Amino acid sequence: MADHLIPRPFIDAPLRGVARAGLDPQQIWQQAGLPQAVLDSPTASLGSSDYARLMGALWQQSDDEFMGLAPVRSHYGTFAMMCKAIISCSSLEHALHRARHFYALFDNTPSIRLTRHEQITRLEIVQDTRCDPDHFLSESLLVIWHRLSSWLVGQGIPLLSVSCAYPPPPHAALYQSLFATPVRFSDTVTSLMIPSRVLSLPISQTPASLRAFLNHSPADFLARPNPHESTTGKLRQLFRRYDISELPDLSTSARLLSISGATLRRRLHDEQTSFQKLKDECRLEEASLRLTQQDTSIRDIADYLGYTETSTFHRAFRKWMGVTPGEYRRRQRKETHTLSPPDPDISD
Repeated sequence: MADHLIPRPFIDAPLRGVARAGLDPQQIWQQAGLPQAVLDSPTASLGSSDYARLMGALWQQSDDEFMGLAPVRSHYGTFAMMCKAIISCSSLEHALHRARHFYALFDNTPSIRLTRHEQITRLEIVQDTRCDPDHFLSESLLVIWHRLSSWLVGQGIPLLSVSCAYPPPPHAALYQSLFATPVRFSDTVTSLMIPSRVLSLPISQTPASLRAFLNHSPADFLARPNPHESTTGKLRQLFRRYDISELPDLSTSARLLSISGATLRRRLHDEQTSFQKLKDECRLEEASLRLTQQDTSIRDIADYLGYTETSTFHRAFRKWMGVTPGEYRRRQRKETHTLSPPDPDISD
């Protein structure tokens, strides 16, 4: 796996969680063998291998796989026992239902719920979020259930969309890299949308491969490359190579993806999206980045993105992010002004 950088919000949130639980993040950091200079810097990142070591140390030293971010503790080893309970299942759907029953054995424990329709299935994260102010546990559970499912069936499961039952956090722009798919905030539930067809895929892993898998997981899930293999994900990655004013048209995009234009349209339709919708979302992602630049007016941003009317931009942005451009900017400004560099122990 290529060693890529894990941004600061995904480092500080679990450290704050264990601190609220009464543990010393500084001590856990040292036990993980990580450089002190990174902990001391409010902007430094961690490589993926170092991040996996940090998460492993947090779970082991706290004896809590929820890192103090849930009303109850999940003792270290619970995830491994759940995996052992589902590895003998016949299909992904069978495994997910058994996993749901496993976590239902524990009161107030975050769990999952499947709602299956003919073409699309919603995998909902069911949790009490009062102990998770930074939404890190919500983010982690979304990632873990998607990537665990992909590992179980031996292929990247297309992730059609992500819904979050909370307003966009200050690091909302990072979700596009984390999930490589449209993310909707302020929704009624926190969930993943996947094709229903994948539920019938057989479990391709074995008890032997599970033993190797558990040597590093789930500590490395957030550090792993996204196994996303949908056309939506590929097209969004393609768009990121271009300036927002020079995004390729459908024919050019299809050629760069080595498929025909008709195939591209059909695959996007199957994934409940369209070429134009993805281009619009790419523009709005750029908008969220430019809104953090306080010297750029909202009207100038709308003009740059090609909106002839600022009101049209306002409506599109609110539909995408759940808040208006002005509210999004105010939240970013408030976050910048209220957060000071953390002490070395990351305590509150």
